[in-house]
Parts: sequence; C-alpha cells; structure tokens
Amino acid sequence: MQRHLKKILITVAILTVLGFPTAQAEESGLLLHWKNGDMLPGQLNGGGSGAIHWASPYFLDDLVLDVNVLDSVAFLKPSVLITEAFRVDAISGDVWMADLIDSDDDTFLFFSKRHGQFRVKRSAIHRLDRLERQERHDFLFDGSQLANWQSSKAKRDMTDPASLVLDRMRSNWYSDAEGHPRTNVARAQIFHALNWPQRFEIELELTSDAQPPNFTFAFGEDLYQAVRLAIWKNELVAVQGTLFKSVLVLQPEQRNIRLRLAYDESTGVLTVSDFAENLLLRLEGIEPTTERPGLYIQNRGEDLTVRRLRVYHQFAQPAAQQLDLSKPRVYMRNGEVIQGKLFVQKDNGYVLDTDGTRRDVDLLQVTRAVQPGIPLITSDQPITLEYPGGVVLRGKLVQVNPDSVLLQTAFADEPITCSFVDASRLRFETEPTTPLIREDKGGLNEIRAEKEGLEEDKLFYASSSLRGRVVFNGKGTSSPIQWKSVGALKPVRLAKNQTTRIKRSLQPASEASGHFDTAQFPHTLHLQSGEILPCQIISSDGTMLSFQSPFISVQRMDLTNLKALEFSERTHAINRNETRPKEDKYSLSFTTTKWNNGEDAKIQQIVVHEGDNKFVIDGDNIKVIDGKMVLTINGGGLKQPPAQGWIEFGPGALSVPPRRSKQNDEMDLNLERALTVPNFSRDTPPHHILMANNGDMKRGKLLSFNGQAIQFDSKLRRSSVPMDRVARIVNVSKPEMRPDENEVLPFKSVLPDNALKEQIYVKLTDGSILVFDPLEVRDDKLLGRSPIYGAVSVPIESIESLYFGQKTKFFKDAFEEWVVRPAKEPTSRNNP
Repeated sequence: MQRHLKKILITVAILTVLGFPTAQAEESGLLLHWKNGDMLPGQLNGGGSGAIHWASPYFLDDLVLDVNVLDSVAFLKPSVLITEAFRVDAISGDVWMADLIDSDDDTFLFFSKRHGQFRVKRSAIHRLDRLERQERHDFLFDGSQLANWQSSKAKRDMTDPASLVLDRMRSNWYSDAEGHPRTNVARAQIFHALNWPQRFEIELELTSDAQPPNFTFAFGEDLYQAVRLAIWKNELVAVQGTLFKSVLVLQPEQRNIRLRLAYDESTGVLTVSDFAENLLLRLEGIEPTTERPGLYIQNRGEDLTVRRLRVYHQFAQPAAQQLDLSKPRVYMRNGEVIQGKLFVQKDNGYVLDTDGTRRDVDLLQVTRAVQPGIPLITSDQPITLEYPGGVVLRGKLVQVNPDSVLLQTAFADEPITCSFVDASRLRFETEPTTPLIREDKGGLNEIRAEKEGLEEDKLFYASSSLRGRVVFNGKGTSSPIQWKSVGALKPVRLAKNQTTRIKRSLQPASEASGHFDTAQFPHTLHLQSGEILPCQIISSDGTMLSFQSPFISVQRMDLTNLKALEFSERTHAINRNETRPKEDKYSLSFTTTKWNNGEDAKIQQIVVHEGDNKFVIDGDNIKVIDGKMVLTINGGGLKQPPAQGWIEFGPGALSVPPRRSKQNDEMDLNLERALTVPNFSRDTPPHHILMANNGDMKRGKLLSFNGQAIQFDSKLRRSSVPMDRVARIVNVSKPEMRPDENEVLPFKSVLPDNALKEQIYVKLTDGSILVFDPLEVRDDKLLGRSPIYGAVSVPIESIESLYFGQKTKFFKDAFEEWVVRPAKEPTSRNNP
C-alpha cells in the first residue's frame, strides 16, 4: 500500500464543495497544537510562566495546560498592513519591525503597534533595513514570492527534452503560508530569466526545517559557466568552472543562511557577506554569466524555502571614498555610504564616526545601517513568537494575556509586550515531558489508569482528536463525566451541545461482556431511538413488552418504542454485521489558514482517521491548483500508511468498500422482497417482519408471545411460532410524523419533560448502547435517567465510548433501513 501511496496524486474538491461547515468555522480562530500531534481550536485566555489557559467550544471550562507538552498556537487570521519604518535584525536572531524614535550611546528606542515602546541595547543589533513602501528605483526582481517566478517564466521549446524535464521539476515548488517558494522534493529546480546589469546586489535567505539548508544557487542555468554557490557536505563554496573557494561552514543546528552578494563586472570581483555586512569572501577573476543568465535554485536536501531573494542595481562607489568594512556604516538612498554609528534625536538623524566626526542625515533617506564585527549568538529561549515576513521574537514566558504575551528577551532589559493581532504562530520550544495523569480529588479512573499503565483515552471532535483521560467523578461534583487532556493540570466539563466522542482505553479483560450474566440475559432489544439493550425477553400482550435488563430497573416498555427484538443468543447476534452500529472506518479532517472562494487556500495539514488511529499529511504536501485541493502523499507527507485496502476519497470520508458474500446478497434480496408492499396491500401495510434462524422472513403483525411461542398474524392467518426458531422480530412501520412537519413524533417517555438535562450516548464493551442523562458516580457505576426506561446504572469498567451531540454523527442504526416501501407502479405499453 505504501508503494502505491508514494506515487498517487489524489485530487479532492475544495472544502466549500465538500461541505465542512463545522471545521471551517473552527479554523477561523486559533488552533492549539500538542507535541504529540493533538490539536484543538479555541482561544488563548491567558496564563503564567509554566501554563496557559485555553478556551474551547468543546469544554465548559478553560483547559489549564503545562507548556512543556505543547508545541504551538497557530493564529489563523489575515495579517495587517505594516506601517513601521525599519526591519531590525538582532545578533540573537530575533527580528522585529518598528520606528526608530530615539537613541543614545548604548541603546535604541523603538516603537511599533505590535510591541509599543521599548528600548534595546545597541550592542544587540547588527542591522537595520528600511521597509520600502514602494519599490526602490534600483530594484530588479523579488524572488521571495513564488508568483513572481511563475509569472516571469521564460518561454521554452516544448520539443526540447531538457526543457520538459525542468518544467516538470519546477512544478514541485509551491507557496508556503506567506507565498515563499518552497519544495520538499530533492533536486527540485526553479529558474527566472534575467539579464544581469554590470553591477548588482542580491539579498538571499534560504531556510530548511529538517537540516541545514542544502542547495545550489547560480547566476544562470548553465551551471558550469555561471557563478554559483553550493553546499559541499557542511561547507558553502563559491564556484565558477574550475575556480572555487570556501565561503563558510554550516553548523549542524543551523536552519537558515542569510547572505548579501555583490558583483562588479568591470573588476570581476564577487563579494559575499553575511547580513551584518561582515565580509565572508572576496573572489576575483569572476566572468559574467552570458549563457541563459538568470536566477537558478536547486534543492539538494529534504526541504528548502526561499525566504528572501531580492536583486538590485548596485551604485558605483565614488572613487575617493574609502570604506573600512570592519566599522559601522549607514547606507543612503542615493548610494552614498557614511562611515559611523546612526543616532536619532527628536526625528533628527546624524552619523557619528569613531573619530568624533558628525554628519547630519535625513532619516527618511537612510536605507540601512549595519554594525559589523559583533558576533552572532545562539538564542536558547523556550518561547518563540512568529509574525508574517520573517519576523520572530524569542524569550522566556513572563505572562500570557488573551491578546498578547510578555517575553523576557535577550536583546532588552525589560520584558517586551508582543501583540497577537497579526501573529502567525506562538511556539513552545521546551523539552517534551511525560505528564502525570493524576487527580488528587475525585478522578478515581485517572489514578487507576496511571497505576495500570494504560494508554490514553481519545476524544474525537469535528476535525481531529485529543489524547487524555475521561474522569468519572464521585458524588457531589458538578459533572459526573469530565475530561483531562495530556498536560492538563485539572479536568474540565464537556460541552454536551457539541458533537464529540470519547473512546476509552480499557484493560483486555474489560473488553469482554463480563459485566453481566449472558446466560441470564441472552436477548437484545433495539429501540427506535437507536439504543441497544441486553435483556431477557419474557412476554408481550401486543402493546407492552415484559423483560429484564442488567442496566435498567424498568421491566415493562411500550412496543412503539421498540425497533427490533433479537431472540438469538447474544454473542451470535452481536457478531452479525447488520445488527451492529456502523461507523466510517476512514474520515478526513482539514486544518486551513483561510478559505476565500477556493482562492489563496493555505492548508496546514490533513488528518486521515482510520478508526481510532490518526495519520497526518503535512501542509507542505498539499497544494491548491485551479480551485482544487491536491494531496501529494509520499514518505514525507503520510507519516504512517493506513491499513491495506483500496482507499477512496469521497465527500468527508475515506471508505473501504465492504466485501460481500453470496449469503449476504441472498439475505439482502429476501429483505427487499419482504419490505416491498404489493399495491393491493398499500392501505394495510405489515407492521413487523419475523425472521427465522435460517434466514426465512415473514411479514405481518406481532400479536403476542410468552416464553414458549410467538403469535403472529400474516396474510390474515394467525400462526404460532416456537420462540427458539425465531432470530428476530423487526418493526418495519414508517415512523409517525407531525402534521405538516418533517419531524418524527417523540417516543413515549416515562418521565416529565422537565426531568432531563442533557443526554449522552453510552456504548458498552458488549455492544450495548444506552442514552441517558448522567447524574452521578457511585460504587464504580455511572447512574442516570432515561426518558424511556427511567433509572440507569452502568458499571464504569463496561463503558467503551461516550457520545455527545447528535447520534447520527457517530453511528448508523442497525435496522434503520428496515422500513416498508411501496412496490413500483407498473408501466403501461401503448400498442403501435
């Protein structure tokens, strides 16, 4: 299966066509990611140094979570317009955008809408770049946006095999969330034709997630003739023909490389500097690129992103100007470079050289200021906040507010306020820990689970799932059923108006039907409400049923509440597919940053659910082409293959077509005949179908039965059938509807309308399903009340799953389609 998955491109209609209203609504806010892969939509409601408070529509209380188990918070809101003047790069790798409003010998004072006013140590900054609102007059090309490459592709000879190969490899590039070119395909190439001027500069930043960037960057497609930078093992080298020279050595933990390249054709000199203008290489004797000139990039690693690539004309330096590249300097818009440090006082700027020479400058004409010679440092901070445009701040978590976070950074003495208004992701880069699943009070199920070393329970919701533990609280608590996620400091109450399901992790001994005597309760009741009860059927007078069940106290029930009675031994009945709730084996869920009529869709990940297992397809392997979503499933996209079998994408689900047997086909044919009412009987359709152990079926009406025989009326003839020969009796009458409304009449309740709160669906290990309002936990049993059969008492160890919300979201009634239908009207023939 894995071999086929690696080769298949699966095209799925966009979400608006498939219809995912719940998931789409969820993803309009924030999304919390755990380190174990779990995720949950909601809102950040504050927190302290070691925990955050998270509000979700699936819970009535805020989740209080240890940050050590969390991966990140994704902010799925559109970015806002940046109005600040400068992009500031710190030696710690932090980047922010702000206005420079004041300075002194030791500090800069900045202001931005994201952070307010804050002071930064001058020694912590190695570069300031003006954010151009309009393209500079010397601007040539912006390669940091994939759209620019696509719209500027050179026309190719489609009969040239080499051109066709390059076109195919270019299709392996796609836009990340900010439009940057990105690929996960080894040796993927991209090219933009460009006639190089005599002098030019290139600002380049390449990143990789899995390893140090591994690439080839060239000034043309002819890699032998063009100047190129390439990674040889862990070393960046500059190459042209047989001429090559080392530039720098990459560290194993390095995930990005930022360079400034400058070339002067008149001198044949190529210079390579880091972003702090520290000279890394001066290479002489470089010939201009004349064969197919332009920008060429090839990925030679696991992944590669072009974070920044801008090309400018380079102004000729005045002949008399001599620069000391080891000293601070300020670049002006007219191409002049002024030696010295930049100062600002009351909107006035000046440059002060080391010899005391001062020169006033117009701050609006400053394009960048650099402070070379300051060594970069590795920032080992536990919290990272990212904004669009490569802006990132790292620090220690001081405080979390609903709209901001307070970080203690390496570049400022005072904590920095960081707004969430246009943030993209808040990362918790802490070492993962194994949290204790423990509750000091209540939570007896948690302590027992920890002691016995069980796996976590799973809570499934519309678009994903959570791991944790369901907590059954004792008497006196506000809610008898609560949920505690991985890393949660306390359990929370579930919102029963949301559609969720909890799948418990039980001991092998608990998975058998050992919580009642199957010999005493060999039969099964199927209610119109979808419930399934083990029981001993005793008798019926045609209107009421007498029975006994291990989980309920009532012993009589109106027959109108019943859908089917199964008389076969319970173990046999449970193993029959048609008597069990049917659940989708595979389902899809989507996480997107936005949907706008199918355009600019940014999909973060797709989760394939196979039963209780979850397989994640990263957003890096998802593209949107011509309004359709394309999933590239390969070794990097699908972390683990689903089970063997044909997987078919459909509206909202992945399904494996069931295998049909000849016996099943014959039974379906007999059932279809039994449910089809002849035209002469349409006014008096049958009420029931009696099915024998051998599969024979008889339609008619149940009259009564005792412990020995069943009285059944069929075709106006009354017959007595021994009970041990009957497999089941099914009510096939059409549900009664309210007049002029498409609504089924309610069942007959044994409780007043105001006696119930909010019901849940409880599925037991033996296959039973009960619907009731949970009231309390007592003596290891969950007690509640049902509108149909009153008091309920279920052993906690027998509970396999809990369902909240609409039943139809989770399973299909076993006999839902057993309803009479009229025969087709005969078609008349006209004689010619």
